[in-house]
Amino acid sequence: MKANIATLFLVLIIFSNQTFAQEKTKLVKATSQKVAIKDGTNPITKWWEYLQKDVKPVVFHIAKINQNRKVTFYTDIDSISFDVKPNNKYDFKILLNSKDTCYAQISTAIPSYYKNCKNCSITSDTIPFTLGNDHYIHIKGKVNNTEILDFIFDSGAGTCVINERGQKIAKIKLDGQTDGEGSSGFTVEQTSSSNHLQLSSLNWKNLSFTYIDYKGSINTDGVLGYNIFEDKVIEIDYEKNLLIVHNKIPANITGYSKQNIKHDLNGTFIQATLNNGTKDFTAWYLFDTGGSLTIEVGGDYATNSNLYGTMKNLGKSNATGNGKGFFQNEIVELPILKLFGFAIPNVPIHIASSDKSFYGEAGIIGNNVLKRFNTFIDYPNATIYLKPNNLMNLSFKEKDETLMYSIIGGSIALVLLLCGFFLYKRRKNKTINSN
Repeated sequence: MKANIATLFLVLIIFSNQTFAQEKTKLVKATSQKVAIKDGTNPITKWWEYLQKDVKPVVFHIAKINQNRKVTFYTDIDSISFDVKPNNKYDFKILLNSKDTCYAQISTAIPSYYKNCKNCSITSDTIPFTLGNDHYIHIKGKVNNTEILDFIFDSGAGTCVINERGQKIAKIKLDGQTDGEGSSGFTVEQTSSSNHLQLSSLNWKNLSFTYIDYKGSINTDGVLGYNIFEDKVIEIDYEKNLLIVHNKIPANITGYSKQNIKHDLNGTFIQATLNNGTKDFTAWYLFDTGGSLTIEVGGDYATNSNLYGTMKNLGKSNATGNGKGFFQNEIVELPILKLFGFAIPNVPIHIASSDKSFYGEAGIIGNNVLKRFNTFIDYPNATIYLKPNNLMNLSFKEKDETLMYSIIGGSIALVLLLCGFFLYKRRKNKTINSN
């Protein structure tokens, strides 16, 4: 009997010590509600997300790359690290000002959709869209079972966005905030932590949105980021106006050219070659259906490649973002754009006149180019397939490029922790003619 009691006592001591050790590793301290994250080899975020004491837990969704890595969560005085794997969740606590316990979670789980049917298998699903005169992919949907909203599908955005018009219609509850960096400065945006999204027969639960007030400059109610499809293959058929969601790449596709992409914490990038009439310049560009322009080239890349003054000048434009100030662009005619082995002549492109950098890469390729190709984006395997469609020979309208272009939503070149939604993203720019 004494032996049994001694054994039980020893077990209790071991269990207590293990529990204490686990609790100790899961608890960090803070004197500020601002936090930041370092994901893998990427640098620590240089702006802040905010802890929410009344949200249990606050979920920080880091980028859903199919990759194991170390993630470190920083408060103003402490830190905690996790060895994370795809499609997992990691819970911990933050003791704020020695009195308030905030519950937090690092998540690599992808917000997969479901269908309102019993025992139905999901192999492919079709979402109709409208290709607008603004070059955007417009999709109808509902948030929280309210009125139908008009969304734009943005392959350059790592999260979903609701604007002032959409928030008014859907009455989305804004329960958090986050810092972010726009093209012209830092901003603080409101966020919404848990929402229901419906597109056709597809549904998502507990989806986060960022609220951005575009002040009526964007004719839409919100933005659908690629994050809602990150475990799928997305087919964009511009000839049939259909976005088709597949579990895997179809076996019978023909006529497509394939390229490996860089799909990581910095976004989804493809290689493209600019030919200025005398020389090829090959670099990585953000694949951005949420950009209505053709191509935007960063000033730093243009300087390093000596692109200035080498092509026919078409005009100038001013680009502004969510922050203060603006930067100026030159609009020039690119003799040849080479993309996935295909050549497109006489493309008007924007080159930043300053040393403006885009996503640490050369720039952006927008949907005024991308709409000319039917597309498969295989997110799990980091590949894209392109095939020219019946829009390939459509002439570029110089007016579209010189008067105005927009880069909406939030593309993901920088880390944004939105109401628990931690994703690299940049604020898209609004460009107006300076003449």
